[in-house]
Amino acid sequence: MREFLLDIGKIFKVENLDKLSDEELKQIILEHIKKHSFIEKSLLELTEDFACSAELSIRVISSINKILDRIYAEKDIYKFISYCFDEFIKLLPVENISFMEKHPELNWLVLKVATGKIKFKDFKKKIFNIDSSLAGAAFKKGNFIYVPDVTKDERFDKKLSSLPIGSVLSVAVKVENKIVGVINFSHPEVNAFDEACIFFFVSMVKLFSAVLTLFKLYHENLKFNEQLQKEVDRKTSELQKINKKLYKASITDSLTGIYNRRFFFQRLEEEYSRSLRYGNSFCLILFDLDSLKKVNDMFGHPEGDRLIKLFAKVLKNFKRKEDVVARIGGDEFGCILIGSSQEGAIKFAERVKEEFKARYKKTSVSASGAIGCIGKGESFKFYKDYKEFFKEVDKVLFKAKKIKDKMEVIERN
Repeated sequence: MREFLLDIGKIFKVENLDKLSDEELKQIILEHIKKHSFIEKSLLELTEDFACSAELSIRVISSINKILDRIYAEKDIYKFISYCFDEFIKLLPVENISFMEKHPELNWLVLKVATGKIKFKDFKKKIFNIDSSLAGAAFKKGNFIYVPDVTKDERFDKKLSSLPIGSVLSVAVKVENKIVGVINFSHPEVNAFDEACIFFFVSMVKLFSAVLTLFKLYHENLKFNEQLQKEVDRKTSELQKINKKLYKASITDSLTGIYNRRFFFQRLEEEYSRSLRYGNSFCLILFDLDSLKKVNDMFGHPEGDRLIKLFAKVLKNFKRKEDVVARIGGDEFGCILIGSSQEGAIKFAERVKEEFKARYKKTSVSASGAIGCIGKGESFKFYKDYKEFFKEVDKVLFKAKKIKDKMEVIERN
Protein backbone atom coordinates (compact mmCIF):
# COMPACT_ATOMS: atom_id res chain seq x y z
CA MET A 1 0.00 0.00 0.00
CA ARG A 2 2.82 2.40 0.89
CA GLU A 3 4.49 1.92 -2.50
CA PHE A 4 1.18 2.54 -4.30
CA LEU A 5 0.57 5.79 -2.38
CA LEU A 6 4.09 6.98 -3.16
CA ASP A 7 3.54 6.36 -6.88
CA ILE A 8 0.30 8.40 -6.85
CA GLY A 9 2.02 11.11 -4.82
CA LYS A 10 4.75 11.39 -7.45
CA ILE A 11 2.11 11.84 -10.16
CA PHE A 12 0.67 14.80 -8.22
CA LYS A 13 4.19 16.07 -7.38
CA VAL A 14 3.60 15.98 -3.62
CA GLU A 15 6.59 17.34 -1.69
CA ASN A 16 8.39 15.49 1.14
CA LEU A 17 6.76 12.18 0.27
CA ASP A 18 9.02 10.07 2.46
CA LYS A 19 8.21 12.12 5.57
CA LEU A 20 4.42 11.69 5.26
CA SER A 21 2.41 8.90 6.86
CA ASP A 22 0.04 6.75 4.81
CA GLU A 23 -3.01 8.63 6.14
CA GLU A 24 -1.45 12.02 5.40
CA LEU A 25 -0.66 10.88 1.87
CA LYS A 26 -4.25 9.71 1.34
CA GLN A 27 -5.65 13.09 2.44
CA ILE A 28 -3.28 15.07 0.21
CA ILE A 29 -4.04 12.91 -2.83
CA LEU A 30 -7.80 13.26 -2.28
CA GLU A 31 -7.41 17.03 -2.10
CA HIS A 32 -5.63 16.98 -5.47
CA ILE A 33 -8.52 15.02 -6.98
CA LYS A 34 -11.08 17.52 -5.68
CA LYS A 35 -9.29 20.39 -7.45
CA HIS A 36 -10.43 19.05 -10.81
CA SER A 37 -14.05 20.26 -10.36
CA PHE A 38 -13.58 22.90 -13.08
CA ILE A 39 -14.30 20.14 -15.64
CA GLU A 40 -17.97 20.29 -14.69
CA LYS A 41 -18.01 24.07 -15.09
CA SER A 42 -16.43 23.89 -18.55
CA LEU A 43 -18.97 21.36 -19.80
CA LEU A 44 -21.93 23.25 -18.31
CA GLU A 45 -20.81 26.53 -19.88
CA LEU A 46 -20.41 24.76 -23.19
CA THR A 47 -24.07 23.69 -23.06
CA GLU A 48 -25.12 27.30 -23.61
CA ASP A 49 -22.96 27.48 -26.76
CA PHE A 50 -24.81 24.55 -28.31
CA ALA A 51 -28.36 25.32 -27.19
CA CYS A 52 -29.16 27.37 -30.31
CA SER A 53 -29.35 24.36 -32.64
CA ALA A 54 -31.61 21.40 -31.94
CA GLU A 55 -30.08 19.07 -34.53
CA LEU A 56 -26.56 20.03 -33.52
CA SER A 57 -27.41 19.53 -29.84
CA ILE A 58 -28.45 15.94 -30.49
CA ARG A 59 -25.27 15.23 -32.48
CA VAL A 60 -23.10 16.80 -29.78
CA ILE A 61 -24.80 14.68 -27.07
CA SER A 62 -24.03 11.55 -29.10
CA SER A 63 -20.37 12.53 -29.60
CA ILE A 64 -19.89 13.48 -25.94
CA ASN A 65 -21.24 10.11 -24.81
CA LYS A 66 -18.98 8.23 -27.25
CA ILE A 67 -15.92 10.22 -26.16
CA LEU A 68 -16.67 9.73 -22.46
CA ASP A 69 -17.04 5.99 -22.99
CA ARG A 70 -13.71 5.99 -24.81
CA ILE A 71 -11.95 7.53 -21.80
CA TYR A 72 -12.29 4.27 -19.92
CA ALA A 73 -11.40 2.03 -22.87
CA GLU A 74 -8.32 3.80 -24.26
CA LYS A 75 -5.01 3.96 -22.40
CA ASP A 76 -2.91 5.84 -24.98
CA ILE A 77 -3.61 9.58 -24.78
CA TYR A 78 -2.71 10.29 -28.42
CA LYS A 79 -4.96 7.50 -29.70
CA PHE A 80 -7.68 8.99 -27.50
CA ILE A 81 -7.08 12.46 -28.98
CA SER A 82 -7.24 10.96 -32.47
CA TYR A 83 -10.58 9.36 -31.59
CA CYS A 84 -11.90 12.73 -30.33
CA PHE A 85 -10.85 14.40 -33.59
CA ASP A 86 -12.59 11.69 -35.64
CA GLU A 87 -15.79 12.53 -33.74
CA PHE A 88 -15.24 16.28 -34.17
CA ILE A 89 -14.83 15.94 -37.94
CA LYS A 90 -18.33 14.41 -38.05
CA LEU A 91 -19.67 17.60 -36.44
CA LEU A 92 -17.51 20.30 -38.04
CA PRO A 93 -17.30 21.73 -41.57
CA VAL A 94 -13.57 21.05 -41.64
CA GLU A 95 -11.32 18.63 -43.50
CA ASN A 96 -8.28 18.41 -41.24
CA ILE A 97 -7.57 18.64 -37.51
CA SER A 98 -4.15 18.38 -35.89
CA PHE A 99 -2.81 18.64 -32.34
CA MET A 100 0.57 20.12 -31.47
CA GLU A 101 1.91 19.72 -27.93
CA LYS A 102 4.37 21.99 -26.13
CA HIS A 103 7.77 20.34 -25.77
CA PRO A 104 8.47 19.84 -22.04
CA GLU A 105 11.79 21.68 -22.21
CA LEU A 106 12.29 23.43 -25.57
CA ASN A 107 10.40 26.35 -27.12
CA TRP A 108 8.77 24.08 -29.69
CA LEU A 109 5.38 22.71 -30.57
CA VAL A 110 5.53 19.04 -31.55
CA LEU A 111 2.96 17.51 -33.90
CA LYS A 112 1.33 14.56 -32.12
CA VAL A 113 -1.97 13.83 -33.89
CA ALA A 114 -3.37 14.57 -37.36
CA THR A 115 -6.82 13.51 -38.55
CA GLY A 116 -8.68 14.08 -41.81
CA LYS A 117 -7.47 14.14 -45.38
CA ILE A 118 -3.99 15.25 -44.28
CA LYS A 119 -2.61 12.42 -42.14
CA PHE A 120 0.33 12.50 -39.74
CA LYS A 121 2.60 10.97 -42.39
CA ASP A 122 1.67 13.74 -44.86
CA PHE A 123 3.28 16.43 -42.70
CA LYS A 124 6.77 17.19 -43.97
CA LYS A 125 7.50 18.99 -40.74
CA LYS A 126 6.73 17.75 -37.22
CA ILE A 127 8.39 20.42 -35.02
CA PHE A 128 7.42 24.12 -35.00
CA ASN A 129 9.18 27.05 -33.36
CA ILE A 130 6.75 28.85 -31.04
CA ASP A 131 8.26 32.26 -31.84
CA SER A 132 7.96 32.04 -35.62
CA SER A 133 5.08 29.69 -36.46
CA LEU A 134 1.35 30.34 -36.84
CA ALA A 135 0.47 27.70 -34.26
CA GLY A 136 3.09 29.19 -31.97
CA ALA A 137 1.41 32.60 -32.24
CA ALA A 138 -1.89 31.07 -31.07
CA PHE A 139 -0.04 29.30 -28.24
CA LYS A 140 1.56 32.56 -27.06
CA LYS A 141 -1.72 34.45 -27.40
CA GLY A 142 -3.55 31.81 -25.37
CA ASN A 143 -6.60 32.12 -27.59
CA PHE A 144 -7.12 31.58 -31.31
CA ILE A 145 -5.80 32.93 -34.60
CA TYR A 146 -7.69 32.61 -37.88
CA VAL A 147 -5.92 32.97 -41.22
CA PRO A 148 -8.49 32.95 -44.05
CA ASP A 149 -5.77 32.77 -46.72
CA VAL A 150 -2.51 31.12 -45.65
CA THR A 151 -0.69 32.36 -48.76
CA LYS A 152 -0.85 35.86 -47.29
CA ASP A 153 0.58 34.98 -43.88
CA GLU A 154 4.35 34.55 -43.62
CA ARG A 155 4.04 32.57 -40.39
CA PHE A 156 2.49 29.65 -42.28
CA ASP A 157 4.94 27.16 -43.77
CA LYS A 158 3.80 26.74 -47.40
CA LYS A 159 5.72 23.45 -47.69
CA LEU A 160 4.03 21.92 -44.67
CA SER A 161 2.18 19.30 -46.72
CA SER A 162 1.93 18.11 -50.31
CA LEU A 163 -1.85 18.45 -49.99
CA PRO A 164 -3.44 21.92 -50.34
CA ILE A 165 -4.28 24.10 -47.33
CA GLY A 166 -6.21 27.34 -47.87
CA SER A 167 -7.55 28.38 -44.46
CA VAL A 168 -6.30 27.64 -40.93
CA LEU A 169 -7.74 28.25 -37.48
CA SER A 170 -5.28 27.63 -34.62
CA VAL A 171 -6.75 27.43 -31.10
CA ALA A 172 -4.76 27.19 -27.87
CA VAL A 173 -5.57 24.20 -25.64
CA LYS A 174 -5.76 24.93 -21.92
CA VAL A 175 -5.69 22.16 -19.31
CA GLU A 176 -5.96 23.14 -15.64
CA ASN A 177 -5.39 26.82 -16.54
CA LYS A 178 -2.16 25.98 -18.38
CA ILE A 179 -1.65 26.21 -22.15
CA VAL A 180 -0.43 22.76 -23.20
CA GLY A 181 -0.67 22.91 -26.99
CA VAL A 182 -2.62 23.99 -30.05
CA ILE A 183 -5.38 22.46 -32.17
CA ASN A 184 -5.33 23.42 -35.86
CA PHE A 185 -8.44 23.27 -38.07
CA SER A 186 -7.70 23.55 -41.79
CA HIS A 187 -9.51 23.50 -45.12
CA PRO A 188 -8.15 23.47 -48.69
CA GLU A 189 -10.30 26.48 -49.63
CA VAL A 190 -9.56 30.07 -48.61
CA ASN A 191 -12.11 31.91 -46.44
CA ALA A 192 -13.56 28.53 -45.48
CA PHE A 193 -14.71 29.45 -41.97
CA ASP A 194 -17.22 32.17 -41.05
CA GLU A 195 -17.77 33.65 -37.58
CA ALA A 196 -20.29 30.97 -36.61
CA CYS A 197 -17.82 28.21 -37.56
CA ILE A 198 -15.01 29.84 -35.62
CA PHE A 199 -17.23 30.23 -32.54
CA PHE A 200 -18.23 26.58 -32.71
CA PHE A 201 -14.64 25.37 -33.28
CA VAL A 202 -13.43 27.33 -30.25
CA SER A 203 -16.30 25.86 -28.21
CA MET A 204 -15.30 22.37 -29.29
CA VAL A 205 -11.74 23.05 -28.11
CA LYS A 206 -13.18 24.02 -24.70
CA LEU A 207 -14.95 20.67 -24.67
CA PHE A 208 -11.75 18.91 -25.75
CA SER A 209 -9.79 20.62 -22.96
CA ALA A 210 -12.31 19.52 -20.34
CA VAL A 211 -12.44 15.96 -21.67
CA LEU A 212 -8.64 15.77 -21.94
CA THR A 213 -8.40 16.79 -18.30
CA LEU A 214 -10.92 14.11 -17.39
CA PHE A 215 -8.90 11.54 -19.35
CA LYS A 216 -5.71 12.45 -17.49
CA LEU A 217 -7.50 12.47 -14.16
CA TYR A 218 -8.96 9.03 -14.75
CA HIS A 219 -5.71 7.42 -15.86
CA GLU A 220 -3.57 9.08 -13.21
CA ASN A 221 -5.84 7.66 -10.53
CA LEU A 222 -6.95 4.40 -12.09
CA LYS A 223 -5.83 2.38 -9.06
CA PHE A 224 -7.63 4.64 -6.66
CA ASN A 225 -10.92 2.88 -7.43
CA GLU A 226 -13.17 3.92 -4.59
CA GLN A 227 -12.25 7.61 -4.59
CA LEU A 228 -12.22 7.79 -8.38
CA GLN A 229 -15.68 6.21 -8.64
CA LYS A 230 -17.10 9.05 -6.58
CA GLU A 231 -15.58 11.54 -9.02
CA VAL A 232 -16.88 9.64 -12.04
CA ASP A 233 -20.38 9.43 -10.54
CA ARG A 234 -20.37 13.14 -9.83
CA LYS A 235 -19.29 13.99 -13.36
CA THR A 236 -21.80 11.55 -14.81
CA SER A 237 -24.52 13.34 -12.86
CA GLU A 238 -23.39 16.68 -14.27
CA LEU A 239 -23.29 15.27 -17.79
CA GLN A 240 -26.83 13.98 -17.34
CA LYS A 241 -27.86 17.52 -16.46
CA ILE A 242 -26.12 18.74 -19.60
CA ASN A 243 -27.94 16.13 -21.66
CA LYS A 244 -31.25 17.27 -20.18
CA LYS A 245 -30.43 20.87 -21.10
CA LEU A 246 -29.45 19.88 -24.62
CA TYR A 247 -32.57 17.74 -25.01
CA LYS A 248 -34.73 20.65 -23.88
CA ALA A 249 -32.97 22.88 -26.41
CA SER A 250 -33.57 20.29 -29.14
CA ILE A 251 -37.38 20.32 -28.61
CA THR A 252 -37.83 24.05 -27.98
CA ASP A 253 -38.45 26.83 -30.50
CA SER A 254 -35.68 29.37 -29.92
CA LEU A 255 -37.82 32.44 -30.71
CA THR A 256 -40.92 31.70 -28.64
CA GLY A 257 -39.79 29.26 -25.96
CA ILE A 258 -42.64 26.83 -26.72
CA TYR A 259 -42.18 23.40 -28.30
CA ASN A 260 -40.86 23.12 -31.86
CA ARG A 261 -42.08 21.19 -34.90
CA ARG A 262 -39.99 18.09 -34.14
CA PHE A 263 -41.44 17.58 -30.67
CA PHE A 264 -44.96 18.50 -31.82
CA PHE A 265 -45.12 15.69 -34.36
CA GLN A 266 -43.59 13.26 -31.90
CA ARG A 267 -46.40 14.03 -29.42
CA LEU A 268 -49.06 13.99 -32.14
CA GLU A 269 -47.99 10.48 -33.14
CA GLU A 270 -48.07 9.36 -29.49
CA GLU A 271 -51.54 10.78 -28.85
CA TYR A 272 -52.89 9.34 -32.09
CA SER A 273 -51.57 5.86 -31.18
CA ARG A 274 -52.98 6.20 -27.65
CA SER A 275 -56.36 7.18 -29.07
CA LEU A 276 -56.45 4.12 -31.34
CA ARG A 277 -55.42 1.80 -28.53
CA TYR A 278 -57.48 3.15 -25.64
CA GLY A 279 -60.11 5.30 -27.31
CA ASN A 280 -58.81 8.51 -25.72
CA SER A 281 -60.10 11.72 -27.24
CA PHE A 282 -57.99 14.69 -28.30
CA CYS A 283 -58.25 17.63 -30.68
CA LEU A 284 -55.72 19.10 -33.06
CA ILE A 285 -55.84 22.85 -33.68
CA LEU A 286 -53.69 24.61 -36.25
CA PHE A 287 -53.36 28.41 -36.25
CA ASP A 288 -51.91 30.77 -38.85
CA LEU A 289 -51.26 34.48 -38.23
CA ASP A 290 -53.11 36.48 -40.89
CA SER A 291 -51.37 39.73 -40.01
CA LEU A 292 -47.67 38.84 -39.87
CA LYS A 293 -46.83 40.17 -43.35
CA LYS A 294 -48.71 43.40 -42.66
CA VAL A 295 -46.86 43.93 -39.37
CA ASN A 296 -43.49 43.16 -41.00
CA ASP A 297 -44.20 45.65 -43.81
CA MET A 298 -45.43 48.37 -41.45
CA PHE A 299 -42.99 48.05 -38.54
CA GLY A 300 -40.16 45.75 -39.64
CA HIS A 301 -39.27 42.12 -38.94
CA PRO A 302 -38.29 42.62 -35.26
CA GLU A 303 -41.88 43.71 -34.63
CA GLY A 304 -43.05 40.66 -36.58
CA ASP A 305 -41.02 38.50 -34.21
CA ARG A 306 -42.72 40.22 -31.27
CA LEU A 307 -46.10 39.40 -32.80
CA ILE A 308 -45.12 35.73 -33.10
CA LYS A 309 -43.93 35.69 -29.47
CA LEU A 310 -47.15 37.36 -28.32
CA PHE A 311 -49.28 34.67 -29.96
CA ALA A 312 -47.13 31.95 -28.40
CA LYS A 313 -47.57 33.59 -24.99
CA VAL A 314 -51.35 33.67 -25.43
CA LEU A 315 -51.33 29.95 -26.29
CA LYS A 316 -49.24 29.17 -23.19
CA ASN A 317 -51.58 31.18 -20.96
CA PHE A 318 -54.71 29.37 -22.15
CA LYS A 319 -53.41 25.81 -22.41
CA ARG A 320 -53.80 23.27 -19.64
CA LYS A 321 -50.84 21.41 -18.13
CA GLU A 322 -51.44 18.30 -20.23
CA ASP A 323 -51.90 20.16 -23.53
CA VAL A 324 -49.12 20.67 -26.09
CA VAL A 325 -48.58 23.95 -27.94
CA ALA A 326 -45.82 24.43 -30.51
CA ARG A 327 -44.57 26.66 -33.27
CA ILE A 328 -44.45 24.41 -36.33
CA GLY A 329 -43.65 26.97 -39.03
CA GLY A 330 -42.84 30.63 -39.54
CA ASP A 331 -46.27 31.90 -38.46
CA GLU A 332 -48.01 28.55 -37.97
CA PHE A 333 -48.78 27.05 -34.57
CA GLY A 334 -50.14 23.70 -33.49
CA CYS A 335 -52.08 22.69 -30.37
CA ILE A 336 -52.89 19.21 -29.09
CA LEU A 337 -55.71 19.38 -26.55
CA ILE A 338 -55.66 16.13 -24.58
CA GLY A 339 -59.09 14.75 -23.65
CA SER A 340 -60.90 17.68 -25.25
CA SER A 341 -64.22 17.54 -27.06
CA GLN A 342 -64.85 19.38 -30.30
CA GLU A 343 -66.90 21.99 -28.45
CA GLY A 344 -64.08 22.52 -25.96
CA ALA A 345 -61.56 22.94 -28.77
CA ILE A 346 -63.74 25.55 -30.50
CA LYS A 347 -64.06 27.55 -27.26
CA PHE A 348 -60.28 27.36 -26.71
CA ALA A 349 -59.55 28.56 -30.25
CA GLU A 350 -61.98 31.48 -30.06
CA ARG A 351 -60.59 32.61 -26.71
CA VAL A 352 -57.05 32.53 -28.12
CA LYS A 353 -58.08 34.55 -31.19
CA GLU A 354 -59.88 37.21 -29.15
CA GLU A 355 -57.09 37.54 -26.59
CA PHE A 356 -54.53 37.87 -29.39
CA LYS A 357 -56.50 40.70 -30.98
CA ALA A 358 -56.93 42.47 -27.64
CA ARG A 359 -53.28 42.20 -26.59
CA TYR A 360 -51.73 43.67 -29.76
CA LYS A 361 -52.19 47.46 -29.86
CA LYS A 362 -50.17 48.78 -32.82
CA THR A 363 -52.59 47.70 -35.54
CA SER A 364 -55.48 45.29 -36.06
CA VAL A 365 -54.41 41.65 -36.19
CA SER A 366 -56.13 38.30 -36.58
CA ALA A 367 -55.45 34.59 -36.80
CA SER A 368 -57.12 31.81 -38.76
CA GLY A 369 -57.40 28.25 -37.60
CA ALA A 370 -58.61 24.72 -38.20
CA ILE A 371 -59.82 22.05 -35.79
CA GLY A 372 -59.92 18.29 -36.09
CA CYS A 373 -60.87 15.90 -33.29
CA ILE A 374 -60.61 12.19 -32.58
CA GLY A 375 -62.64 10.80 -29.72
CA LYS A 376 -64.16 7.90 -27.88
CA GLY A 377 -67.83 7.21 -28.48
CA GLU A 378 -68.17 9.73 -31.29
CA SER A 379 -68.25 9.03 -35.02
CA PHE A 380 -65.27 11.02 -36.22
CA LYS A 381 -63.68 10.48 -39.58
CA PHE A 382 -61.18 7.61 -39.69
CA TYR A 383 -57.56 8.34 -40.62
CA LYS A 384 -54.96 5.73 -41.48
CA ASP A 385 -52.28 7.47 -39.38
CA TYR A 386 -51.41 10.71 -37.60
CA LYS A 387 -49.83 12.16 -40.76
CA GLU A 388 -53.07 11.85 -42.69
CA PHE A 389 -54.94 13.38 -39.74
CA PHE A 390 -52.59 16.38 -39.70
CA LYS A 391 -52.76 16.72 -43.49
CA GLU A 392 -56.57 16.91 -43.40
CA VAL A 393 -56.57 19.59 -40.70
CA ASP A 394 -53.89 21.50 -42.61
CA LYS A 395 -56.09 21.47 -45.74
CA VAL A 396 -58.93 23.00 -43.75
CA LEU A 397 -56.52 25.61 -42.37
CA PHE A 398 -55.63 26.60 -45.93
CA LYS A 399 -59.32 27.18 -46.59
CA ALA A 400 -59.65 29.33 -43.45
CA LYS A 401 -56.58 31.41 -44.37
CA LYS A 402 -58.19 32.42 -47.66
CA ILE A 403 -61.12 33.93 -45.75
CA LYS A 404 -58.98 35.28 -42.85
CA ASP A 405 -59.97 35.60 -39.19
CA LYS A 406 -61.84 32.33 -39.56
CA MET A 407 -62.01 29.03 -37.66
CA GLU A 408 -62.87 25.97 -39.75
CA VAL A 409 -63.86 22.64 -38.19
CA ILE A 410 -63.68 19.15 -39.68
CA GLU A 411 -67.20 17.90 -39.10
CA ARG A 412 -67.97 14.47 -37.69
CA ASN A 413 -69.29 11.75 -39.97
